[in-house]
Amino acid sequence: MPLEFEKQKPQPLMLGDKAHYTLSSYDPVHVEVEVPYTNEEEVSMMVESVLAQMGATEEDLKDEDWIKEHFEDVNSVDELYAAARAQISEMNAQVAEQQKVGMAVAELTKRLQQAVPTMLLARYRQSVMMNFQQQLAAEGLTVEQFMANSGATQSDINRMLDEQALRIAEQEAALDAYAREKKLSVMEDEIAQLLGFPEAEADNFIKQAKGAGQYEQLKDAALHAKAAQVLVAECSCTYHHESEEQGRARFEQIKQLHEQYERNFAQDVEGEAEASPKSGSGFTLV
Repeated sequence: MPLEFEKQKPQPLMLGDKAHYTLSSYDPVHVEVEVPYTNEEEVSMMVESVLAQMGATEEDLKDEDWIKEHFEDVNSVDELYAAARAQISEMNAQVAEQQKVGMAVAELTKRLQQAVPTMLLARYRQSVMMNFQQQLAAEGLTVEQFMANSGATQSDINRMLDEQALRIAEQEAALDAYAREKKLSVMEDEIAQLLGFPEAEADNFIKQAKGAGQYEQLKDAALHAKAAQVLVAECSCTYHHESEEQGRARFEQIKQLHEQYERNFAQDVEGEAEASPKSGSGFTLV
């Protein structure tokens, strides 16, 4: 049987440096969202974390007067755990809604009829690389340190960045086509809310974008955010809950990643301490 190859998508119509994309359908998408299970170990960990921040221990929870004094509208240890459980459940519901947006956009992207031009992909690749470096810098890491800690190779990172750039570029292309079909537009006073930055900073941010010649890109990003809102509002969604076993397995993975991060951080701190001159007598070997 001959191998089947995916049909190469055509290039979009280009007007200047603006690509015009189309979708195979503009009908509402359907998504199935999984709501995370509220794991009791997560509840205990949250209570322990709150106590640690207060400089308290579980021994303090044996005193109901102490609980009433330190927690608003909480009168017993059972109520404290119930409040923690409710908060985690609320966060899990928010996670589910966030997943809904990503899944709806991913479904829409499957309908994209054209390929993103190489020239535009290169811009997304550069942006993704800059964001990656900034995220590492915020954690005090260079790309080289990240590779050493994670075991990733340069090829692994290049592949990750390429895949992420392509995914983002195709999603933006699909949302652009959807916005055009729905005849959506964005006013300047909507940009801050759509992109999620403070209203107080909106004027300065927009002014900087105009000064850098990036205002149209800013408006496009806001337009795509509005398109995603409309897409989600119109989509059909089926919810189902994660099983207790799935929730426990997910939580174990999170714990392992957190513990690995803590070990790597401790090793980096120890390495920096060993490389730094020791304070004390003021004498150093030369």
